[in-house]
Order: sequence, then structure tokens, then C-alpha cells
Amino acid sequence: MDREAAVIRSEMSHTRADLDRKLTRLTSRAREMSPRRYARRLMPEYLWERVIGSTLLVAGSVMAWRRRPRRIRT
Repeated sequence: MDREAAVIRSEMSHTRADLDRKLTRLTSRAREMSPRRYARRLMPEYLWERVIGSTLLVAGSVMAWRRRPRRIRT
């Protein structure tokens, strides 16, 4: 009887330790995937890269806007 209880207790503690490890891994992954960290990882580091990227975005938007078909009012 005592041996079975000891085995069950050891399995429970082992399972609890595994779950704790998984939980800490998941929380660290959730912190890494937060919107602020994700944006920081993708944002260019230098100001001139941001300026060039913004300029290209505006130029592309203007070009796309001009290519948009106009509605004919009747």
C-alpha cells in the first residue's frame, strides 16, 4: 500500500513539474508575441530607414489611388 501511494505521489509531482515547465514556456512565448515586441522586431532601427519606408508607402498609395477606376455619375 505504501509503495503504491509513493509511486502515485511521485507521478503527481512529476506531472506537476512538467505542467509548470510548460506554463512558463507558454508565458514567455506569449510575452515574445506581444504586439509591441513584434512591432519592435519588424521595425527598422534607423530613422532614415523609416523615412524611406514611409515615403515609398505614400508613393505607392498615391499610384494605387490614381489607378483606381472612377465612377461615372449619371
